[in-house]
Amino acid sequence: MFSRILRIVFVLAMAATAVACSGNDSRPGGYTLRIGATSVTGTPAGSLGWGDREGILAEQLKAAGVDKIEYSFFQSGSDVVSALFAGAIDVAAVGDNPALRARSRDAKVVLLSLDSINGDAWIVGAKGGPTDIQGLVDKSVTAPQGTIRDRAARQLIDTAGLTGKIQVRDVPTPESIAGLSSGQIDATVVTGASAIELQSKGFPVIDSLSRHGFGSTGTNITLTSFTDQHPEFAGAWQQAVTAVNRDINENFDDYLAWVAETDGTELEFVQKSTRAEEFNTEPFPEVGLNQLEAAYNFLNADGSFDNEYSVREWAGAKS
Repeated sequence: MFSRILRIVFVLAMAATAVACSGNDSRPGGYTLRIGATSVTGTPAGSLGWGDREGILAEQLKAAGVDKIEYSFFQSGSDVVSALFAGAIDVAAVGDNPALRARSRDAKVVLLSLDSINGDAWIVGAKGGPTDIQGLVDKSVTAPQGTIRDRAARQLIDTAGLTGKIQVRDVPTPESIAGLSSGQIDATVVTGASAIELQSKGFPVIDSLSRHGFGSTGTNITLTSFTDQHPEFAGAWQQAVTAVNRDINENFDDYLAWVAETDGTELEFVQKSTRAEEFNTEPFPEVGLNQLEAAYNFLNADGSFDNEYSVREWAGAKS
């Protein structure tokens, strides 16, 4: 109980560090939209960040009465979801794992849209260590619990028929990468340019979701209490997300350069780890729903959910 209280205090404290963007004080009748997301830079990242940078989110959401957008940043998607349930934010932009878990916990969680599809995750090993997943038997893989990286680790282990033979340890990504470099960690799961950068430094890529036809999705969720209060918001949000992704596809090279600059990494790493096919221009594309449903089926079989539900009904009711 004490650890749970500490976690809630942490979440609320992080939410208090909100970054205000896209306008001044709300006009009468308008409101401030509070978005929670993960970010290593303390600024909006990925497609959300591009939409903020280009002013697309603010422009598209005006029709729903949004005058101002405030961002709160957290260490993991599960922390973002905790902030949503605590009432500290209105919209959570998280990976599929925390969103699916949130819906299993409370039927009042609304799936607004998918903001990315076809996401990949890589198991990267220590230098001089195993180069394939069989070599990790009796060893461990690290990933923050409740994240896409956690789900990817366990799904890849399960696909290899090695469930119970490789431990998945709950370690934050920065500490995992440091431990990988020092040889104290056998392997970790990373996403995006980090995987390519580690590979360029001689760390072996052991396995990845894409090698097996798997993928991850980025999800945007809220609560029915918010959509009931703002009935035009869901439609406006979907238009905003798809408009941002269309703009990314139309300006893909500029987007990649911006990501590299924002994340402080090499453009080459971003180019090799990012595909235009990740940025869906429909709120619920079929390939994305298939990937979300596959993640649901794995997590449900793994005993991760409080309650079962239909992913397609969850999405279909909002499309």
